[in-house]
Amino acid sequence: MPTDALPTPPEFESVATWAGAARVIRADEREVATWQLPDQQKAALVNSGVPMIDGLVDVVEFQTMPTMFQLGHSAGRDRVYGAAAATGAVVEHSPEAGMRFVNSSIVHWLWSLHLVGSWVTGSVALARWDESPEAEEQTFAEIAALLEQIRALDPPAVGDGGHEKHFWPAVLDRWLY
Repeated sequence: MPTDALPTPPEFESVATWAGAARVIRADEREVATWQLPDQQKAALVNSGVPMIDGLVDVVEFQTMPTMFQLGHSAGRDRVYGAAAATGAVVEHSPEAGMRFVNSSIVHWLWSLHLVGSWVTGSVALARWDESPEAEEQTFAEIAALLEQIRALDPPAVGDGGHEKHFWPAVLDRWLY
């Protein structure tokens, strides 16, 4: 995807509103300076930062790895997120799924995390999803709407909605369990 086709990354302040400023980790320019990524994607890591979302991105770490530029991981390291050199496409590496595509770019990933994080912290239905059939139905409707927002932002991130190949449908459809 050409760099000029990327959306503007989410603003740090917008992400910090729901995540808390201490839970949005920004890269130091020196950490990512040598990464072979488009400048706009490196700038997004420096200016916007990566939000931590419990169970999804518990630790943010910027490291050069043999096959990718590591961005973060879950607490048990059962999910490690990284960006592919040159393109910045974000992938997940896990023992369960192997290597799986997440988003078309770092900027798309940051937007997806912003959408998911603001939903998790702001959804009344999610907090009471198991209290009644109506609350459960409302929560599933919110998840479907969230997947559509991610699809509109980055269609390959949702694809055909299959859990085996597509990260966001797998994660969000299983969020409640």
